[in-house]
Amino acid sequence: MKERIAERKLFNINMAEEKHRKIIFFSLIAISFFAILIYNVFTPAMTDDLIYKKTVQEANSFLDLIRQEQTQYMTWTGRSVNHMILRCFLSGSKWIFNICNSIAFILMTLFMYYNVEGKKKYDVFAYLLIQLFIWNFAVSFEQTVLWETGACNYLWGSMIIMGYLSLLRYCLKEDFSGSAQIAPAVGLFLLGIMAGWCNENTSGGCILLACIWVGGYLWQHKRIRVWMATGLAGVVTGFLFMILAPGNANRMQFMEEEHDGLLALVSRWLKCCLAIRNHFFILIAIAIVAFVIVRLQRNGWKKSKNMLLFFFIFIATCFALVLTSEPVARAYFGAGIFLMVSCVQGIIDVADKDMYIKALKISSAAVFTLFFIFTYMESGAHLMRIYREVNERFSYIEEQKAAGNLDITVPLLRPGFENKYSDAYNSDLSAEDSGYWVNVGYASYFEVNSISAVPREEWTEQ
Repeated sequence: MKERIAERKLFNINMAEEKHRKIIFFSLIAISFFAILIYNVFTPAMTDDLIYKKTVQEANSFLDLIRQEQTQYMTWTGRSVNHMILRCFLSGSKWIFNICNSIAFILMTLFMYYNVEGKKKYDVFAYLLIQLFIWNFAVSFEQTVLWETGACNYLWGSMIIMGYLSLLRYCLKEDFSGSAQIAPAVGLFLLGIMAGWCNENTSGGCILLACIWVGGYLWQHKRIRVWMATGLAGVVTGFLFMILAPGNANRMQFMEEEHDGLLALVSRWLKCCLAIRNHFFILIAIAIVAFVIVRLQRNGWKKSKNMLLFFFIFIATCFALVLTSEPVARAYFGAGIFLMVSCVQGIIDVADKDMYIKALKISSAAVFTLFFIFTYMESGAHLMRIYREVNERFSYIEEQKAAGNLDITVPLLRPGFENKYSDAYNSDLSAEDSGYWVNVGYASYFEVNSISAVPREEWTEQ
């Protein structure tokens, strides 16, 4: 009798704790949504946003947008899924993008969370780590998450890829059979096409991970389900559509490389190693420390299987860039997402029965959160100042154009507002060359002859 009473009390306590965690968990999601929404709102249109928008404005229908993307597929790049998403957003209000991009950000974090094993239900600690890692360690956050063109290429691509992997993982757990396979088979095929058609190296990592999961299932159960076959067929099909685009060959002609032959391959390998060091050293260090602690706690290798698998996919996704001559930094964004899942998994794998380990995990997360809050407030203030100056510039250009002045001089952004969450200074107008591609893009978008820029202290309204 006493045992039953004790069990009931324990059950009630656990249910109360779970309810409490659930409230905090969904509150954290809501806070995260508004945090990224604010940054999206105060990120102005820049460079390619204006250039693409100029083209999109020439379309009279959705079919015209498809035709524009078909032209780009044939002449420049095969990332049609991402660019169609971009064209759709550029044809509407920036507010639509701001809201949808914030939702995509939250969805990606939830897909990452889903792929962490061994966590509690409504694990606030795990989700908080994911948010902190992305905000602080995501490669080129200002370009890959906030800049409209970059976000559609990298954030949305990674979100779709993680969504596909999450659906595949869910189906593997449920092991659908018989007629129940129809919906997963169709869903994985369609989502797989999109996931494979997103980003060259990240989609490649996605295919590798999907093959490992399906291969593991086949090894264990000696059978394969219909939805596994369609899921793999979809992602491979999408990947082939992307890499076989005629525009890729045309684009390669504009890429220059210092070396050729074997030296070029060695040079690319070295650049990848240095990029991994520059972008991911802290995350790799966290993963190593977590793994060492798990091993010292005498846990079996199976405990670290998911962590090591995502770490392997991270490495493969990074070094896939050896196949290209000069990858931009943001190309490592998707690889970083895989690494963050590995890091969070490693931290969750560390048993916190020891009070000191538990205190270290909680206090580190608390200090990290406090640091981020201060960074967020300071950078947010700078974003608002940049947003104000860019809007003032746009308004001035429109005023001058209406007055008949088609050769316009505008001020550069004031120095001092630079921060890690804005790419405005890296993509600003040139003060030395009015023929600089950004200046030309501005002039084309506003339909004027030329736009020049001077430091603000030298600028006076004409």
